Amino acid sequence: MLELKLLRSFVLLAEELHFGRAAERLHIVQPALTQQIQSLERQIGTQLLNRTRGRISLTDAGVLVLAEARKTLEQAARTETIGRLAGRGEVGRLEVGFVGSAGLSALMPAVLRDFRQAHPGVDLNLVEMAVGPQLAAIAAGDVDVGFIRLPPLSLPGGVAVLPLRPEGLVVALPAGHPLAQLPAVPVAGLAREPMVLHHRAAAAELRSLIDELCARHGFAPQVVQSVPQISLTIRLVAAGLGVSLMPETIASMAVEGVVYRPLADDDIHYTLALAHRAQDAAPAVRAFVALAGALAEP
Repeated sequence: MLELKLLRSFVLLAEELHFGRAAERLHIVQPALTQQIQSLERQIGTQLLNRTRGRISLTDAGVLVLAEARKTLEQAARTETIGRLAGRGEVGRLEVGFVGSAGLSALMPAVLRDFRQAHPGVDLNLVEMAVGPQLAAIAAGDVDVGFIRLPPLSLPGGVAVLPLRPEGLVVALPAGHPLAQLPAVPVAGLAREPMVLHHRAAAAELRSLIDELCARHGFAPQVVQSVPQISLTIRLVAAGLGVSLMPETIASMAVEGVVYRPLADDDIHYTLALAHRAQDAAPAVRAFVALAGALAEP
């Protein structure tokens, strides 16, 4: 394996075509430079310089080696720069998971915007995933950070969670529904209402929270349709298929024929949070987590 030091000395000598001047630029004595060039020629197995009457010139092999040496030194410099930047979290790639409702919050877009401005060399790859698969992917190292909802049904070992912003649940109602005339809807008022809710596979934590909420008020939700997507849930409510319970962030989605009302008599939280590997030392991950925490502060 050729040493970069030898290549660097050869390139400078090829530029100067004078041992004394090249040695001066390298801040070494001339005999040391002579030894380096001889060592390089031995390793390559061919003569790189013509030495005649005190003058030197490149052999045909020397011309070819010079071009490759310059490329090698440039690549080495790029590698060093990239390594230094990566060590500071300024370049690289982050796999960012998120649940659908997090993408509708004001916080997640703000975190992505500010992180990209502060770390333009870090590519953010966004992947929408349910909470459970997200946490498993983070634990396995396939996802770096993830916007999830608390409380999770389970938390894998080695995964830490940073609570960001608590949210309540709201009731989505068809605009002409009698409950839409109330400023806030009592939970018991939903006991006989047909409900359009997320699939358990897509939002197990939300469905569990809704089940617990309804059970505290003495009934089980009457689910007439399970839906994999937030947007379809709201459209089905607008069509009159039923009512729905969802994070209050969703109320920012104005859909004709749908109104949102807070719950009147239950203080329940479906908190937006950021999950990451607890011992992840990657500077970009640490910077992302710190930024999310700072932006979440009131």
